[in-house]
Amino acid sequence: MFAVIHLAGSQHKVAVDDVVIVNKLLPVTKWKVGTTIKLDSTSEVLLIRSQQKTIFGLSPGIPNAIVKVMVEEITHDKTVIVFKKKRRKNYRRKNGFRREVTMLRILDIQMPPEASMEGTISNLHEESKAA
Repeated sequence: MFAVIHLAGSQHKVAVDDVVIVNKLLPVTKWKVGTTIKLDSTSEVLLIRSQQKTIFGLSPGIPNAIVKVMVEEITHDKTVIVFKKKRRKNYRRKNGFRREVTMLRILDIQMPPEASMEGTISNLHEESKAA
């Protein structure tokens, strides 16, 4: 089973026990090291796939789907060297950049119950078969 989640402006395909590295998540008081957080709002869980079923959210996420994550570490990423040069002008600038990142471990992925499947493509596909 895997899910596609939306965090910090980017989408990530995750499975249970994956470690995801994302840009630093704010506010820091909510995303402390060691805390467990449920991603359950309709804008955070975009897709869930199990061996029997695929569920897409329409607005834009899946209602009542839950992905539990634990904050493992807040740190700096590897240094990226930025080097600028203009030839024959004796212009050289070397600069380094380290972005702040948050490492998350995916603890659990829960499908929504069948009664709350309104607004998903999986539900619309089953209705079209019945008609």
